Amino acid sequence: MAFGVGFYFTLQSEPPLFMGVFGVLLFLIGSVAVWRQIGLRLMVITMLCMVLGFSAASFRTELAYTPMLQRDIGPVLVTGTVHSLEDEERGHKVIFQDVVIEDMPDDQTPRYIRLKLAERFGAPIPGERIDILAVLLPPSPPVSPGSYDFQRHLYFQGIGATGYAVSDYTVLQPTSQASLLAHSEPVREAVKQRIYNVPASDKAQSILIALLTGERRQIPDQILEDIRKAGIAHLLAISGLHIGLVAGFAFFLIRALLAAISPIATRYPIKKISAVVSFCAILAYAWLVNFPIPAQRAVFMTGVVLFAILIDRIAISLRLAAFAACFILMVAPESLLTPSFQMSFAAVVSLIAFYEVFRDRFSGVMYGYIWWHKAFIYLLMTLITTVVASITTAPFALYHFQRVALLPGVWANMVAVPLTAFVIMPAGVIALVLMPLGLEGWFAEASLYTIDIVLDVAHWAAEMPNSVAAMARMPLIALIYMTIGGLWCAIWQSWLRVAGLPLIFLGMFYAAQPNLPDILVSAEGKQIAIHNGQGCLAFSDTRTERFVRQVWRDEFGCLETEFWPKNYGTLDDFNLRCDLWSCIYTAGTGHKIALTRNGMSLYQDCQIADIVIAPRVYALPKICQDITHIINRDIRSHGAHAITFDQKRQAYQIITTEEKRGQRPWNTPRYE
Repeated sequence: MAFGVGFYFTLQSEPPLFMGVFGVLLFLIGSVAVWRQIGLRLMVITMLCMVLGFSAASFRTELAYTPMLQRDIGPVLVTGTVHSLEDEERGHKVIFQDVVIEDMPDDQTPRYIRLKLAERFGAPIPGERIDILAVLLPPSPPVSPGSYDFQRHLYFQGIGATGYAVSDYTVLQPTSQASLLAHSEPVREAVKQRIYNVPASDKAQSILIALLTGERRQIPDQILEDIRKAGIAHLLAISGLHIGLVAGFAFFLIRALLAAISPIATRYPIKKISAVVSFCAILAYAWLVNFPIPAQRAVFMTGVVLFAILIDRIAISLRLAAFAACFILMVAPESLLTPSFQMSFAAVVSLIAFYEVFRDRFSGVMYGYIWWHKAFIYLLMTLITTVVASITTAPFALYHFQRVALLPGVWANMVAVPLTAFVIMPAGVIALVLMPLGLEGWFAEASLYTIDIVLDVAHWAAEMPNSVAAMARMPLIALIYMTIGGLWCAIWQSWLRVAGLPLIFLGMFYAAQPNLPDILVSAEGKQIAIHNGQGCLAFSDTRTERFVRQVWRDEFGCLETEFWPKNYGTLDDFNLRCDLWSCIYTAGTGHKIALTRNGMSLYQDCQIADIVIAPRVYALPKICQDITHIINRDIRSHGAHAITFDQKRQAYQIITTEEKRGQRPWNTPRYE
């Protein structure tokens, strides 16, 4: 199914809906026809699953359709109903539904828009219908060909425009019947105030607020950076770990309490009762943190585990993981492309497969030992679990984020994960339950004190040399080979597992040979970068498009950057020579590229250059018409450009974002 979904998203144009339906019917009939021949049956069913994934992705795209804004507009009056609200640093991110945009036809109006409201404007309540003056922007395209597609991500959320407010809002209609999410907002505010009343450091309070309410804007930037470098950022993302901890804590607590009451323990299925209460607990927790997408997926997967308990089936198995993955790929096939889906299933599948192999050795190891033996064994198993999960998620972390935590991160997880599982989350949940009674003090203090310990460990790990490994973005084919090899090793139950290792090694070989462009030009034309072939970039501007600059640095695994000379000067490592009007880059193939700062030098540049990059110029002199490639002001209609020079063939290739993505519903070209 994943192959079918993945193939759909690689297409350059949208396929007709009937293609997937026809394929499903064809292979469904074929599977019935060859049912008695097991070889043909497996082959046809495999093809049926692929076509099913393809068809699910096609239908999901059609159902998620929303008009995408094509150009910047505004300030313009926007009327809409507040769908959801997310707190951010220095403001709020608000999603509106039932939108009406001044002077825009209904058939061109997106289903949802997302606006950034400055903190001085306050925060509306979900369910309110408001008027607001805002500047609307098209969703950002990928910052380079092959980068993460933000437009596609927002399209499947129904968001066709983003922007920011330029004035305060006016409430047209108060929420008459408050939505479920509207009720959670005052509860979150109350929880925050109760945590602030507990004596503790500000950084610990901000972390506990993030864990219990999902609001992360209070966390200092330095703390976030330490947590990322230490490899424990997964402890902050409200996802499977937190949902699992809340479910496990509620399950074992309720079961222990019921088991202590003899009449109930002997007459009622307390295990199944605990499973039901546990599911209610994770629903309440997900509601409190505003139902982020990873939490929704985690609630479903945990619900499947608890349902397996209700029907007396094995709760954790590869079949369960496969069932959960198939369901998600049918309902939300775009999840396949997200790092959260890939990394969570990689960790789950690898851990299930690992403990299936070594289950018999570990099954009785916790019985018959004194407490400190059990504590040592638990820490050893935590280390093994951390190592297995870290190894199997590393390829996905390197592909999406171009960095992965090394040994200091493993030790940080060794401390942070047990403390989070046994102290921070249980004490935090108990404090949350006791807040209406005003009895949360001791438990909140215990959680906050433990958080300080975790943050000290994170700071220590972040300060260690070589705490994080960075590398350039690997080719997609490398990740595919490693994924297939890893799944082969996990699924097979005999010596055939080892047949997956060659695929993993092949993927590692391709990962070590990234095909990086030599020159990048941003979609806005405000930022140009040159790669020296040794992991270092030189940028054209020190002020504009900082986000683009950071993404490019990450994709190239670049730890150090340089900037072009502002006046006369050279960068010998980059073969770059600049004057007041332009810079000339000499590629290894001998081609000369003119990087024009303004139109003053175009006449001279066009005489000596093979490629002219003049993103701020509209009209070109007649002499420039003989140039093979000119990148000028119309760059916005094509997206970011990547230029790669092939020294063996003495040639070069120019790829644009629009060429890479093709024409899909989520990447409508932008026009000036």
